[in-house]
Amino acid sequence: MGRLGIILLFCLALTILTLRFFFFFHNQPKYHDGQTVSLQTALLSEPRIVGSQQRISANLERGNRIFITTSLYPQFHYADSLRISGTLRYKTLRNKDTIITMWYPKIEVVKDDPSTSPCTRRCGASLRVFLAVPSFIRQKAISLFEKTLPPTSSSLLLGVVFGVKESLPSDFADSLRVSGVFHVVAASGMNVTMVGGFLSSLFEFFFKRQIAILASIMGIALYAVLAGLEPSIIRASIMGILVFTGQMIGRQNLSLYGLFLAGFAMLFWSPNLILDIGFQLSFLATLGLLYVKPLFERSKKAKAILNRSIVGEGVVTTIAAQAGTLPILAGNFGAYSLWSVIVNGLVLWTIPTLMVIGGFGVMLGMIAESLGRTFLYLSIPLLLYFEKLVSVFTSFGGVVNFAVIPWQFSLSYYSFLVALVLWLKEKS
Repeated sequence: MGRLGIILLFCLALTILTLRFFFFFHNQPKYHDGQTVSLQTALLSEPRIVGSQQRISANLERGNRIFITTSLYPQFHYADSLRISGTLRYKTLRNKDTIITMWYPKIEVVKDDPSTSPCTRRCGASLRVFLAVPSFIRQKAISLFEKTLPPTSSSLLLGVVFGVKESLPSDFADSLRVSGVFHVVAASGMNVTMVGGFLSSLFEFFFKRQIAILASIMGIALYAVLAGLEPSIIRASIMGILVFTGQMIGRQNLSLYGLFLAGFAMLFWSPNLILDIGFQLSFLATLGLLYVKPLFERSKKAKAILNRSIVGEGVVTTIAAQAGTLPILAGNFGAYSLWSVIVNGLVLWTIPTLMVIGGFGVMLGMIAESLGRTFLYLSIPLLLYFEKLVSVFTSFGGVVNFAVIPWQFSLSYYSFLVALVLWLKEKS
C-alpha cells in the first residue's frame, strides 16, 4: 500500500472513531451524588483486602468505573458475577480527579441462570475456572513470599511479579515514588512495555534476534498471567506482542500498524479508554520504544556501550519509554523525579531475574513449600540491592512538582519530539 493509501486509511479510521466517540459520550448516562443504582458485573480483578474491608473495582453502564468498599466476608474473587445495589458517592482525590464510590452496598453472587443452554453454562464455568487460576497463584505466592522473605523484600517481590502493592510499607512506597520507580510494582501498561523492551534487549545477548523477540513475547504473556490478567495488563500485552511480532519478521512499519490497529480496536470497543491513564501510558511508551530507542542503537559509540552493558540497556529503555510518556506522567501524578532515568537504569535489569525467581519459586512451592522457599532465597541479594539503591536516591530529593500541565505544553512537547525523531532518522 502506498503512502497516499495509508493516509486515506488513517483518515477513514479517525473519522470512524470520531463518530464512535460522539455517539458514545453523547448518550452517556448521567449519575449524581446520592443516586441509588443496581448493577450486575463480573469482577475483572481480585478485590483488594485492606484491614477488615474488601475494595472492589467494577464498571457501571458504558464503562464508568466505580470503586466499592464492603466488609471482609463473604469474600469475593476474580471472575465472580455479582449483583450490586447501593448509593453512589462522589469523591475528589488529592490530584483533583473525581471518582465514583459505593460504601457497603448489598452484594449477591449470581449463579448460573438455569434457563441458559448447557453449553453456555459449561463455557461460562470453564472461563471462570481459567480466570480463577491467576487469583489462586497470587494467593499462594503472597503466603509463600511472606513466610520466606523480610516484610519489605516480600512486598517488593510481590509487586514486581504480581503487581500486588497493597502490602508495601507506606514509607517504602513513598521512596519508590520519589525515586521514580513505583511503576515496577504497579503492573501497569507502561511496566509491561518496559519489561518487554528490556527482555528483548537482554535475550539478544544470548540468542539470535528473532529468537530473542519470540522469548520476549512469551515473557510478556507470562507476565500478563502472573499479574492477574487485569484489563490494563491485557491491553498493554496485546500492544507489546503485536509490536514484537512486527519486529520479529523485520518490519518496523508493521509494528506501528499493529499498534495503531490494536489502539483503534480497543477505542472502538470501549471509547472511554481514551481517558484511561493506563491505556495512554502503554500506547505512548510503546511508541517511544519503537521510535526513540532505535536512535541510540544507530550511533556506533552508543551501540558499543550498549553491547557491553546490561545497565545501559535499562537506561535506554527507560529514556525511550519516558520520552513518550513524560507529559502524561507529570500531568497525572503531579511530580517527576530528576533521578528517575538513572534509578530505572540501575534497577530495571533486576526485574526479569526477579520475575523468573519469583515465578519459579511459586511453582516449586506448589510442589513442596520447602523447595519454593529455598529457591526464593536467590532473590534476596537483588532485593536488598534494589531497596538500598532506592533509599540512597530518595535521600537526594530531586522531585519536581507540577500544579497543572496545560494542554498547549503537551502539544508542543509531542510536536518537538516527533520533529526531533524525524530529523535524527533522516540525518542517520
